Amino acid sequence: MTREKLVRAVEYIQDQLDADLTVSGIAQAVGMSPYYFARLFKESTGQSPHQYVVEARVRKAKELLTTGKFTISEAAHQVGFVDQSHLTRHFKRVFGVPPKRLLESQKARDCGLRV
Repeated sequence: MTREKLVRAVEYIQDQLDADLTVSGIAQAVGMSPYYFARLFKESTGQSPHQYVVEARVRKAKELLTTGKFTISEAAHQVGFVDQSHLTRHFKRVFGVPPKRLLESQKARDCGLRV
């Protein structure tokens, strides 16, 4: 995949995290067939488009949670997860801890406690 198309695909994904992202929708945004896009995307990134989207959503949710302005449920919905448990399952897989533990450790740091 050309660098330009990969950048366009990643930007499209980031802009549409809260939407129902599909391989065919992303492929169409960069002017490729879904099959060809999925194959080249995986070659370029090491991840399938679906894996990439899930991880991008989890990373964005972490970013939202660390601001302290969102609950876990709100962050889940902001980035396109069906519910809090859907986010929690993927969050734990990506970061090794559930989002609640992240929030607890952040609160402890904010209070000056050692974690």
